[in-house]
Amino acid sequence: MISGADGIRAAYQDADVARRYVEERFKTPLGALLHDRQSQVLRSVISAHDRPDVLEIAPGPARLTGSVIDVAGRLTLLDASAEMLGEAKRRLATAAVDTPFTFVRGDAFRLPFPSRFDLVYSFRLIRHFESDDRLRLYREAARVLKPGGRLVFDAVNERVYEPIRARAHGLQHYDGSLDRNALCAELAAAGFEVESLAGAQHHYSALYRLQVLVAPRSAKLARLMMNLVDGVGGGEPLEWIVTCRRV
Repeated sequence: MISGADGIRAAYQDADVARRYVEERFKTPLGALLHDRQSQVLRSVISAHDRPDVLEIAPGPARLTGSVIDVAGRLTLLDASAEMLGEAKRRLATAAVDTPFTFVRGDAFRLPFPSRFDLVYSFRLIRHFESDDRLRLYREAARVLKPGGRLVFDAVNERVYEPIRARAHGLQHYDGSLDRNALCAELAAAGFEVESLAGAQHHYSALYRLQVLVAPRSAKLARLMMNLVDGVGGGEPLEWIVTCRRV
């Protein structure tokens, strides 16, 4: 299982991994459902600010960047992987937007910026670390945010994920999971106040069955059915899209 700062960093320093990342993880109906939900929430949060100065940590191949770049006032993309940054540059080369954006190779645990950003977001990163390292990442984000600035990221819901983990074999990445109270307490310790927890992938067991049983026959039908299932809401989601404010 890939875990820890060195393990996570090494896993993405591969040109083939960078090139295949979106196709393998977010083109299936279930992956696309998650991507669209994350894009929707993130775009809404950024749009609520007046052309904010935004930092994206670990953009990978710019999976979410293209969905939100036009509503940012300025965007900085920081990643430890030169291969991921190269893929991000390739994907954004034809972006027809006025937003100025820059690429920085750097360490999320030692961000090379002063306190200047209105909003920081990061997906598929913080969740891969244990509590001490998560706290370090939160505090670095808080340090580079202006007072009142927002941090947006994804977190794994313990109630839904832990039964899945117990049944799974050979999980590739470590994912830390928390309940709502523990997540809010963890962020409070880093100087953040949680503003919203937007659920993603409600009724996950049903979504997964659709992915396995329907998607191989018709991806379009599977996605339509997933939208209906997830849209019903209720129950506990597999993940949250967390928006919190630096106090």
